[in-house]
Amino acid sequence: MADKPVNPPVELTRSEAEIILQQWLGQAVRCRGLRPLTGGCVNTVIEVHFDHSLSPVVFKMAHGPGFGEGEHAILDFYRKNTRFPVPEPYFYDTSASELPYSYLIMQRLPGENMGSASRWMNSSDRLQVERQIAEAVAELHTYTRERFGGFREQGSDLPWGEQFQRSVLREYRRAEATGLLSSETQRKVLRLIEQIPRVLEAPAKPTLVHGDIWATNIMIDHTQQGAMLSGFLDARGFYAHPEFELAYLEIWHTVGPTFFEVYTQTHPLVEGYEVRRLFYWLNTLLIHVHYFKEQYYVSATENLTKQLAKMFL
Repeated sequence: MADKPVNPPVELTRSEAEIILQQWLGQAVRCRGLRPLTGGCVNTVIEVHFDHSLSPVVFKMAHGPGFGEGEHAILDFYRKNTRFPVPEPYFYDTSASELPYSYLIMQRLPGENMGSASRWMNSSDRLQVERQIAEAVAELHTYTRERFGGFREQGSDLPWGEQFQRSVLREYRRAEATGLLSSETQRKVLRLIEQIPRVLEAPAKPTLVHGDIWATNIMIDHTQQGAMLSGFLDARGFYAHPEFELAYLEIWHTVGPTFFEVYTQTHPLVEGYEVRRLFYWLNTLLIHVHYFKEQYYVSATENLTKQLAKMFL
């Protein structure tokens, strides 16, 4: 999984940070320091230290207006309606009126992301964290409603397979536009997309999902009891087939057998998941071809397409 920026990073100064802090707190405070954080693929993420009891916090920022309100609403929804651990959202400004940035201010969760924490976690730590991730995801997947779609939307009456088919076709068109996929791969992907409603016909209640769980979006704290899950970043806020979440957890090797041992105690896997997950992986890889345009993702997409073609074409 790539974590290089898609957009130019925001180069925030201390004086600019103090302007933002005053907008939020309604009083002038001194900024003590700024530290860029890893993992902000689309937006810039900065740890901000300042003279206040809430210090430090995280600024998530974008150039120009428009960013902030959506993610604030998602975090607020998770915190008010679930026990799934996400940062508390404090403040946002989408206007870019005083500074040429829009932003979200949120709680700084304890610890560091799972990718960075891997340098000190031992095998016992990893198993403990994997169990905690499984418990959190299993609990999240108990929140259901009648329709698939965003939490602020009514949702669609279309079956999941047809909805996901539309999503994959959209991502394919964006990946195709890069010019990086071979003509053979393009032909096969289009034919595979036709198969999706039939392959993903396994019924499931729409469940609330995170939608983007990988190592950089998992915060781990180093405690006296070992590695402890402190929360999840970048939750997307929608209702989907739970296998969408499980497949994403596996494509980047974020979790292994221990996760599924715990998760399946309350949510048994439906036969055929190992095959259906390949279509979810195809969607994810097409997204990464579009955003990152790297040969690694192009090759992975072409290899997976060949694998699926042998099974379904």
